[in-house]
This record gives sequence, C-alpha cells and structure tokens, in this order.
Amino acid sequence: MFQKILVPLDGSTLAEVVLPYAEELVRRLHAELILLCVCDSAQQQEQQEYLEGVVWKVKQRVEEYRQKYPDLAFEDPVVEIIMFNGNPPEVIADYVEGNAIDLTMMATHGRSGISRWAMGSVADKVIRGVTCPICLIRARSSHDEVRTDGLARRIFMPLDGSGAGEAALPYVEYFAEKLGTEVVLFQSVDKRDECSGEVSWMELRNAVERNAKIYLRKVEAGLISRGIAVRTMVEFGGSPAREISELATRTMSTMVAMSTHGRSGVDRMVFGSVAEKVLRAGNIPVLLVRAPGAEP
Repeated sequence: MFQKILVPLDGSTLAEVVLPYAEELVRRLHAELILLCVCDSAQQQEQQEYLEGVVWKVKQRVEEYRQKYPDLAFEDPVVEIIMFNGNPPEVIADYVEGNAIDLTMMATHGRSGISRWAMGSVADKVIRGVTCPICLIRARSSHDEVRTDGLARRIFMPLDGSGAGEAALPYVEYFAEKLGTEVVLFQSVDKRDECSGEVSWMELRNAVERNAKIYLRKVEAGLISRGIAVRTMVEFGGSPAREISELATRTMSTMVAMSTHGRSGVDRMVFGSVAEKVLRAGNIPVLLVRAPGAEP
C-alpha cells in the first residue's frame, strides 16, 4: 500500500525532520523513497549536491541500523532525486498524481514556503490537489525534537460514526499489520446535545454514549479479527482538536490518523482549524486521508 513515499525538501534542516519517519517506513515496508525539490535554474546545482548529501545520510543511517540489529534483514534503500522548476504546491500535486505516489510526507516548518504548508494556503493547495494520504510532521526548532519511537508504536484514530470518517481506516490497518502497531479508536460526543420531551439530559447522554460505544466496538471487532491490538475511548466535550491532542498525548500515541471528510467537525479537520490545532499542540505526526467523494 505504501510502496512509493514522497518527501519534498527545501534545503533546510527543519524540513529534514520528516526524514527519520520516512526512513522508518522505507526500511520496514521496503518502500522506495523519492526526494523532491522545487527550485529555480540558478539553484539546481546547489540543490543537487544537497539532495545527494541527504541520500548519503539516509543510506548511512540504514547501514547503522543494520549493524545495530544484525539478525534482521534490511535491503539497501531505493532513493530517487527529483528536481523541478515552478510553483511548489502545483509541482508537488502534479508529481504525486502523475507518478502513483502512495504517501506524501511533509514538514510543517522550513523555508521557501514549507513553513506555510501545514498552516496556510500552500498546505491547502497541496492537500486539495492530491488524493493519496499525506503525513504532516511538526518541525519546531531543531532536528533533535524528532520522536525517538517513530511512527510504529501506537496510532490514535478519531472517528465520527460515518463511513466517510473511516477513510483512514484501511491505512491504519495496513500500518498495524505490517508494523505491529496498536490502534486507539476515539469518538467525541458533543456535550451540547439538548434533550427533548420527557427524555432527561442524563438519559440522552447515556443513549448517545451507548451508541458511540456500539459503533466503536464494531470497528474494534474488525481490527481484532485481523490480529491487531486495539482499544476504544469515548469522551464528551466541545473541542475535538483539544481532545484529540490531549488524548493522543495521554495514550502516548506516535501518530494521529484522520479523515479529511466526515461529520461532527471531522470534515473541517484539514481545511479548518482542527488539524492545524492538533499540529500546533505537539509534535505527533498527523496522517490525513481524503474520503472518496470528498470535495477537493
């Protein structure tokens, strides 16, 4: 499922925060890594040398891992360098769609526009222009802030009870099966629901909570049948972004996986405030998957 992984780079150290996560997937999924740089003609020689240096560092780190774990078999990584002129979001989207890229991984801070990819119009344009999943990783101030546990340990997945909200589920299943990842399923129930007629607030709350648990248990059963470790959580609240960030941190999750279309606010996670707030709240990578039929 994730055999071709694209990482756009801009020459900055902060943008390279993506690389350890990408290397983990390349190493464990035997995937191909493609490094893409958008620059003008005057910068091509400089960027070519920079990218060749990145390739060397990637292969060195894989070799170090091979020596550290001699009993495990590691293939030499396939790393390709691509350079283009043009508008970064358009170039990235066109390359992704035209070359069967399975996963695009981008830093949320760097230079040459990457600093705006996850927080402004550039990210919206890239996300709107591609149909494949996108993994956004927050770069703060140094390369040292990369999580040492990578992406593989635990995935936190918010759901809203809709089919569209489950768009990321096949990818989460893939990660879990291939990497031995635990999955935490979460549903937020809006505490502002009002009671009607003779139904008390507590009765309504209990009914809503019961329905959420029934739904999550159904999804949980499907994962368990595939041998995946999974647990479920239901919380009442009015701020999905805060709940997602706090619970993902509390459960020591290493990735948050969200659909870009659904209901109960999930449809706003990419193009509104929820995804941005989740990204700003910490350095947990966020995997975004567009639901079939979602508007670009």
